[in-house]
Amino acid sequence: MSRTIPLGALALFMALALTGCQAQCPVPAPASEPTPAEQTAVNESPPIDVGGAVNLSDLRAMALYENLAYGVNISYPEEWIAQEPDPNDLGIVVGFLAPGEDPNNPQDYVTVQIQSLPADQKITLDQYTQSVIRSLKSSYPDFALLAQANMVLANQPGNVMVYTVTSEKTLYQIMLAETIKENKAYIITYYALADRYSEFENDAKRMINSFELI
Repeated sequence: MSRTIPLGALALFMALALTGCQAQCPVPAPASEPTPAEQTAVNESPPIDVGGAVNLSDLRAMALYENLAYGVNISYPEEWIAQEPDPNDLGIVVGFLAPGEDPNNPQDYVTVQIQSLPADQKITLDQYTQSVIRSLKSSYPDFALLAQANMVLANQPGNVMVYTVTSEKTLYQIMLAETIKENKAYIITYYALADRYSEFENDAKRMINSFELI
């Protein structure tokens, strides 16, 4: 069962996990070529495996979050907590707090976000992804793209990336998976303190892989 918390308690979701494109996306500018350093970082990074072998530690009970109003569902480990924000214009549907997280000051969590795209523009997944990256570069001078890969998300062509940013002198590592269907962007983001990223990474991957459009 999900719980409802004030949108203010999800401020970090908006500050670091969300993309720069919110209620309406402008026409994406032509994609700029990555710098040699960025291209090297992506090329040398191991592919992002959002699947992976299942081991005994992964065979934990999963709960199902279903939102018929938005047409989405996603499974999450039972020890995580599903929390819905107050109605908002940022497209945040639900957040999932990792075990032991403070709802008023979350540090490690997963969010599901839906963004409406302009109905009169045919924005491709690649254009959208490049727009997200440009926005992150603009917002965070130390933005570093660690890896990026194509994937299948909710039976749709998708993109997944892992990157780091620094906010208030703290380093965060983030995994962001996204897809587009019928002028809507669906984004699942795993946000963590950099030194705790691996602790909940497998849980986040399982959640991303379970995401469905209904």
